[in-house]
Amino acid sequence: MTYWCGLANSIRVLALAAISLWSGHNFQTQTVNTVLKQTPPPATARRMGQTQRRLIKHNEAGAIMSLQKLFSAEATYQATEGNGDYGTLEELTKSGLVDYVMAEGHRYGYLFRIRREKRSSESQPSLEIVAVPQTYGRTGRLSFFIDETGVIRAADKKGAEATITNDSFVIDP
Repeated sequence: MTYWCGLANSIRVLALAAISLWSGHNFQTQTVNTVLKQTPPPATARRMGQTQRRLIKHNEAGAIMSLQKLFSAEATYQATEGNGDYGTLEELTKSGLVDYVMAEGHRYGYLFRIRREKRSSESQPSLEIVAVPQTYGRTGRLSFFIDETGVIRAADKKGAEATITNDSFVIDP
């Protein structure tokens, strides 16, 4: 009886091997060794974590630089073509104050949004620029906020927008 069972198993294995050779597909049985090969060793996992943290720090620093550039572009636009008002990303791009990548509203794994109000007889123009990570935890953790005062504020908002009330991290110009 064991002879016939062993023969039947051998035929199944040969059939799978023939199918895999014919179709070019490599069938593998899940063994402890193949499962262990799929999970990285602890040292590799640590390096991957360190690399991810460095990428996040790099992206956050780039987002701060981008906010500073946008703020500078807004100040230039307000003093020239804007006639006292702040501009949209489209207007800043047409004026040559921001590059084509920033014109799309993203850079360094962050999404940038400009909110502005034009001046009126009752109020001065206002400006808010926010930056949030495209993918929270992968491209960044901090959300940033800058207004017409030029003070950059940041907080870990789990991907939501930072506001003027978030002053846990302040960069004063």
